[in-house]
Amino acid sequence: MKLKYLGTAAAEAIPALYCGCDNCKRATVLGGKNIRTRSQAIIDGDLLIDYPPDTYWHFIANNIDMLGIKNLLITHTHEDHFYSLDLQFTKTGFSKPPLDWHGFTVWGSYDLNPFLSDFVKSSNGFLRYSEIVAFNTYTVGDYMVTPLKAYHGTENPFIYIVEKQGKSILYAHDTGEFPKETLEYLKKSNIKLNAVSLDCCFANYEGFDTYGHQGIGVNKLTREKLIEIGVADQNTKFILNHFSHNGKDVVYEDFLPIAQKAGFLVSYDGMEVEI
Repeated sequence: MKLKYLGTAAAEAIPALYCGCDNCKRATVLGGKNIRTRSQAIIDGDLLIDYPPDTYWHFIANNIDMLGIKNLLITHTHEDHFYSLDLQFTKTGFSKPPLDWHGFTVWGSYDLNPFLSDFVKSSNGFLRYSEIVAFNTYTVGDYMVTPLKAYHGTENPFIYIVEKQGKSILYAHDTGEFPKETLEYLKKSNIKLNAVSLDCCFANYEGFDTYGHQGIGVNKLTREKLIEIGVADQNTKFILNHFSHNGKDVVYEDFLPIAQKAGFLVSYDGMEVEI
């Protein structure tokens, strides 16, 4: 599998709107990998994860066929991960897709229903919603997908295990320390994770009181727990992602050597990882 990071920032992006903090100023001057849009990823060019306000730009910048997406996983309903308003363009009259377009299915918790119901009804069948529950495994196109409970600020936030042809990825955004039920499920699962993408909103922050996000201190703890319960090992790729301009040493060029020393990869917009 190929995991591609289309956007790698938290809600405000980096540099953030209307911000003059040192991190935003430094990122602006440095440019390149230091510029981060809102978090979104795609696996093998067809399984999309989350739908931020920057989705349109991500498709254009990465030459992604908008009509080629068949499945969309949503982690939670915060607008930087689920900008549902753009789904109105599936409605007849806004756009003119080919008559034989397959449309796409949105997968997520029942939290999505109030945001999706009207758009689904008006989409002529192009937009579909599949409600899923934690700790059940679903066939999503060519993938096996298992939502797990996250610790975040919505009623039913998910992180996801995505499996294909013997390879597995744990995509863990947005969440603080994993809930007990999630660790228990993983311990019993006998799964071997090839890659783990971890929330690192606060970057070089060693503390643990992170309000539904992680910094490198919680990243280290999470890695230790996953290795301890046997689902990860020294061959598992641990990648840090979803950065806030409020983080410590968060600018890519500042944080990269810190994370590398601790044994982590650091995402950037457009980064592709072979799993």
